[in-house]
This record gives sequence, structure tokens and C-alpha cells, in this order.
Amino acid sequence: MGIFNKKKNNIRRKELIFIWGMLALPLLQWLIFWLGINVNFIKLAFLDARTNAFTFSNFITFWNDLTTPDGSVKIALVNTLKYFAATMLLINPLSLGIAYFLYRKIRGYKVFRVIFYLPVIISAVVMVECYRGVIQPNGIVDMFLHMFGRSIPPEGWLANFDHATGAILFFVVWTGFGANVLLFMGAMVRVPAEMLEASRMDGCSAFREFFVMILPMIMPTISTLIIVSCTSIVATTGPILLFTNGGYNTTTISFWIFEKIYGGGVSGGLTSNYNIVSCTGLCFTLISLPVIFLIRFLMEKIPVVEY
Repeated sequence: MGIFNKKKNNIRRKELIFIWGMLALPLLQWLIFWLGINVNFIKLAFLDARTNAFTFSNFITFWNDLTTPDGSVKIALVNTLKYFAATMLLINPLSLGIAYFLYRKIRGYKVFRVIFYLPVIISAVVMVECYRGVIQPNGIVDMFLHMFGRSIPPEGWLANFDHATGAILFFVVWTGFGANVLLFMGAMVRVPAEMLEASRMDGCSAFREFFVMILPMIMPTISTLIIVSCTSIVATTGPILLFTNGGYNTTTISFWIFEKIYGGGVSGGLTSNYNIVSCTGLCFTLISLPVIFLIRFLMEKIPVVEY
């Protein structure tokens, strides 16, 4: 009996050595590249950029910039919320609808599947330049508007304070279906075909099938996507650098942070704005955390259909 226990303990010891050996590198990476960076990130928010003295001046600067009507942080926050709303209210629901029609294998569904995924495959630079050519003065859209007595402003929509953000938002929605459509289609394929065949034999329409059978069965996927989208509220953005480089009030929080660090673009070189950037990131993290946990709590209340 003692020999058996000794062998069992040796096997257990070897298992623990193997497990900790496998976890050593990921744990070291987490300590250095997550914990260490985030601790330093929080510390910088409370330090003066010139003297490294403890101060709340970064928070005062952030608050003033957030509450000033023309403050860059306020403009960036408003634009970020617009992109987030477009994702939640347009891209995700439309992706769900498109995925269902492709799942039902409508005529030409293979061609449509490629078309909706093309923006993900093609380079963002190419897509931006194509879109820019379409919406510029004397472009295809301008020719269409002339039929109704309207026209694009001479400077173009992307160089107009009133229309630049809206033009980029349309581009983001237009090119934002690919990954979500594949995700939803993958979830729909897992729905048992027998249940759908039985419902169709009972005279269930496509509309009723979608809302009564498909949606409840893929709700875990939808909930996960919503929670993941909410975790990146502040990071929601569009290809600002490729379109306007932040001009014409098109900046978002992500681009504002990029611009503060690099100073007017990649070629501008690093700046010394780490403190105010850390402060801004910390404030928005503290604001968004309760929202994320609330959304997660509400999503978990939705009953999950087992199949």
C-alpha cells in the first residue's frame, strides 16, 4: 500500500511539474506585458509630465477638455459613441439578417457570401480609395444626386465638418458585415435540421422560423458578440487615419490616443503625452466597467435554449 501511494505521489508531482512548466511562459508574459504595463499606466495618470510629482492636474485637464463644447476629448467621445451605435444598431442586426438569408441558401447565396466578405479580404487602403473616388465631387454618387437636383459640396463630404463623420460611418457600416455574417452563419449551421424541417412541415413561415426558432437557439452567440462589442466601447472607431487624419472633427478616442502619442501621424515621432493619455484611458475604463457588467448581467438573464 505504501509503495502504491508513493508511486501515486510521484505521478502527481510530475503532473504538477509539467503543468507549471507549461504555464510558466504565459504567466511570465502576463506579469510583464499586462500587469506591469497596466500598473505603470495607472501610475502615469497621477504623475506630472515634467516633474514626475504626484498630481491630479491630468484629471483636471481631462475634465476641462471633456466639458468644453469644442474640446477634443468631447468631440472624440461623441464620434466614438456614434461608431458604437452604428455597430450595435446597424451592423450586428443587418449581419444577423444577411446570415439568415444565406443560411436559407437563397439563389446565388454563394456569390453573395463572397461579396459580403470581400471588404475583409481586400486591403483597407484599397477600399478607402475606392470609396473616396465614389463619393467625391463628379463621382458616381454626385452624378446620381444631380438627377434629383442635389450635389456633393465642392470640397467633398470628407473635407466638410458637417458630413465627414457621416461619410466615414457609412463606409464602416458598408464594410462591417463580413466577420459577423460568418460568425452568425456558423451558429445557425449548428441548429438541428430536423427541428426546422418539422416546423416547415407544420407551415412555419421564414419570418416565424427566424424569430421563434433560430434566434433563441443562437442567443449564446449573439450575447457573446454584444458583450464583446460593449467591452470595446471606447475603442470603437473607423479608418480615421486613412480618410481625414482626424481632421474636420472626425477624431475618435482611439485616434485621439494615437495622435497624442505619435503627434500628428506616424512620421511625427513620439511625444510626451503619456500622462494625459493614461489619465483619459483610466477615466473611460472606470466609466465603461459598470456598463459592461450591467450588459453582461442582462445578457445572462436571457434563457438559453438547449439542443
